Amino acid sequence: MAGRIKRAVAACLPLLLLSLLLSGCWERKELNELAFVLAMGLDKAENGYNVTMQVVIPSSISSQNAGGTGGSGVPVVEYNFTVPTVYESLRKFNLISSRSPYLGHIRVLVIGEELAREGVGKTLDVIKRSREPRMDFYVMVARKTTAENVLKVLTPLDRLPATKLFSSLDKSYKISSKTVAVTLDKFIEDLLYQGKSPVLTGVVVQGDPEAGSEKSNVEQTDPRTKLRYESVAIFKKDKLVGWIEDDLTVGFNYVTDNVTKNTGHFKDEAGGLIIIEALTSTTSRKVKIIDGEPHIYLSAETLCNVQEVEGADTLDTEAKIKSLEEETEERVVKRMKDAVEGISKQFNVDIFGFGQSIYRKSPKEWERLKARRGEGYLKTLPVHYEASVTINRIGTIDNSFYEDIKE
Repeated sequence: MAGRIKRAVAACLPLLLLSLLLSGCWERKELNELAFVLAMGLDKAENGYNVTMQVVIPSSISSQNAGGTGGSGVPVVEYNFTVPTVYESLRKFNLISSRSPYLGHIRVLVIGEELAREGVGKTLDVIKRSREPRMDFYVMVARKTTAENVLKVLTPLDRLPATKLFSSLDKSYKISSKTVAVTLDKFIEDLLYQGKSPVLTGVVVQGDPEAGSEKSNVEQTDPRTKLRYESVAIFKKDKLVGWIEDDLTVGFNYVTDNVTKNTGHFKDEAGGLIIIEALTSTTSRKVKIIDGEPHIYLSAETLCNVQEVEGADTLDTEAKIKSLEEETEERVVKRMKDAVEGISKQFNVDIFGFGQSIYRKSPKEWERLKARRGEGYLKTLPVHYEASVTINRIGTIDNSFYEDIKE
């Protein structure tokens, strides 16, 4: 009998010990004790950082009706701290608030341009190290202004400015290809990879930031202050070195296989415009070693629609459609080539990840290339371009009705 009891205790003992390893609820927090930070801004200060936190006001959101107009007050409150380290701002938060800051719902991180030019590697450590925030929020740079000014602005369609910043970047990236949507994880990965430099979209404040923080800014059909995405920031290591505008950004997105949709136009013989939209696009990349030199081969396959014809040109023959496809192929190749050559000449920074592709193909060739050319490898790297475009539809009519309008 005693033997059976001992065997039963011996069998149950591991289970009892395992239960001691379970975390349980020792770190639980009540919702009414937390302040949900939706956006964080980081600016350079004289001694350290100026940290801005955009915190949602729960009562404002809970009163939001189905139409999306929300309650009567402003939906967010902004807290601002000048601190020697970013982490210290989390501890200072409770000096002015009864709730603890919670970073698990951050949507965007805005970095002031001055801080971005000085370098952001050390600054981001505390966010990457923390267990609270997910790493899938977007990072952007406040162009010609501060992150604090960006986060001040109230937005009319999306009551939560952080949601507006997240959603509009996500949409603009997919619809126009004139921005880049980069999460914190992706940004840090690009910082760490060999042969690749990171990029971030810029956000500007149109109008007076102080006026944008007033409730009246969302009570007008034409708000006095707006937020707008503009240009893409180029980084060398962790420092911003310059900006590229729309055309080069589209070319960059084609090269890096990040185009979902993009629109362009051609002029017909009479000067009328034909607008073509890329619906889907895939760019494949190959690395070939030829006579000891790495070559990059880019091939874009794009499916397009004709979306608008403003002139009298007709699209009722296969020859005309074929001609449009060839013109579009030349345009795609030109966009890619302009981006590679323009960015290489102006910044000499490999944001395309060509070096990373060579490293993955052959680490030895990558080391040899770096030894021979150093940081200037991008300027002499042979890149070959190819595009294949198919126009799928021209709309519900062949020709524009414009010429048939009666007097």
